[in-house]
Amino acid sequence: PSFGGLAPEPIARNLGPAVEAVRARGARAALVTDGDGDRVGAVDATGEVVDAQRIFALLLQHLVEVRGWRGSVIKTFAGTRMVDKLATRYGLPFRETPIGFKYVCEYALKEDVLIGGEESGGIGIKNHMPERDGLLCNLLLAEIMAVRGRTLGEQVAALMEEIGPHFYGRQDLPLAGDARQRLLNRLASDPPASIGGFAVERVDPLDGYKLVLGPSRWILFRPSGTEPLVRVYAEGESPEEVERLLADGLRLVASTR
Repeated sequence: PSFGGLAPEPIARNLGPAVEAVRARGARAALVTDGDGDRVGAVDATGEVVDAQRIFALLLQHLVEVRGWRGSVIKTFAGTRMVDKLATRYGLPFRETPIGFKYVCEYALKEDVLIGGEESGGIGIKNHMPERDGLLCNLLLAEIMAVRGRTLGEQVAALMEEIGPHFYGRQDLPLAGDARQRLLNRLASDPPASIGGFAVERVDPLDGYKLVLGPSRWILFRPSGTEPLVRVYAEGESPEEVERLLADGLRLVASTR
């Protein structure tokens, strides 16, 4: 199938038909996967997209608080800090890996992993297989709504009341090889002292360069391994913070051209 000429990713810009269906039918949710069913996305009863970052946090909360399961928590480098905070709250071992589910699988094959996932919506669950499964994740989202008696949006709001607000965004910017290397060299040797109006506390070079701006704020610059572009990811405490971080990040990238 051609998927209407779109890459079949369950992300906000591709979920217009799901949003329309929820609103037209008064549905409680739309539960979505990608083309081969290994990545997850969702639309809330209000027609708002619930991104994979929030889905990961909801699933972790549900597996511990409702199912009573334990195990280590594995998150790739562009994942939300909500996961770190929940793992700490529950006293669970936490690991952060480079981006790519293969790194999550490495842990799943050698230790007792409760949940592992990446920001693109690939999430694996304990007592299943050491691989992503969007269908299983969607069934668990339905279980969350049934057990909690809340919509997904209401459950996200309740969770953020407990651990603080978290919002996420990503932008991709074309950048040729020489300019990409100049950007990486600059981030390694002379990172900005602040970005988006927030002081840079430290730089983490695990996979690209992440500028850590506090317990709930960061921006990550990572060159694509397959395309001539740089991906800029950001998390903050409001949509406006995320927009400001991404805007400053894109200006930094553009300045190296």
